Amino acid sequence: MKTLPPEALDAMLIGAKVIEEDGYGLKVARLEGGDFLKLYRRKRLLSSSLWTSPAQRFAKNAQHLTRLGLIAPVIVETLLIAQRKLNGVRYLPLPGQTLRDHWRALEPLERDAEVERFGVFLGQLHELGVYFRSLHLGNVLCLPDRTFGLIDLSDMTISGKPLGRWKRKRNLQHMLRYTEDSAWLTREHRTALLRGYRQQSGSKHAERLARDLQQLCPSGDQP
Repeated sequence: MKTLPPEALDAMLIGAKVIEEDGYGLKVARLEGGDFLKLYRRKRLLSSSLWTSPAQRFAKNAQHLTRLGLIAPVIVETLLIAQRKLNGVRYLPLPGQTLRDHWRALEPLERDAEVERFGVFLGQLHELGVYFRSLHLGNVLCLPDRTFGLIDLSDMTISGKPLGRWKRKRNLQHMLRYTEDSAWLTREHRTALLRGYRQQSGSKHAERLARDLQQLCPSGDQP
C-alpha cells in the first residue's frame, strides 16, 4: 500500500469526475486518465479497517476472482492517506453497464433469458465459494461480450469451497432488499433464475433456493 500525502491526493483529483459521494465526501471518482479511484473513510475509532483496510480487501478480492476465472477490475495501486483517515484503491474500470440498467432496457422475453444467465452466474459464484455480501444488480456488470463482471469488492470472502445454505440464503436476502431487483427475481422471472441456478448448482440447491425465495417473498409466483 502506497502512502500518499493529502496534497498528492488533491493533485490526483484535479479534473476528476465525481461518480459517487455521500455526506462525508467523495467515494468514487473517474480520474483524468480514465482510472477509477474508490475512497474509504474510517468513521469509527475501533474499526476492522485498522487491520486490513477496505482498499486492500478490494484489491485482494479482485486478484482472487481473476485467478478463479471471473472478471473483476484490474488493480493499479492501493493508497493510504493517513492524515485524512482515508484509504483508497485505484483500478481500471470494466466496460459495460450494471445488470439493473441493462435489464431495464429489455423486453420481458429478452430479460427472462438474461435472468437465466444470471442464475447460472450466481450458482457459479456459490459453487466457487464466493460470498459477496454486497451482491445486488448494481454491483454486477454486463460486459460487451455478454459475460458478467463484479465491482465494489471490499465486502467479500472467498472460501474455496461451495457455500453452505445459510450464506446462499443470506446472499439472496441481500439482493431482495432492492425493490426492482426483487420484482424481477421473485415474481417476473423466478422460474428463469431457478432454471439457470440449477444448471450450475444442481437440483438440490435449486430446490432450496426456491424454498428460500418463497419464504422471503411469499407473494411471488411459484416456479
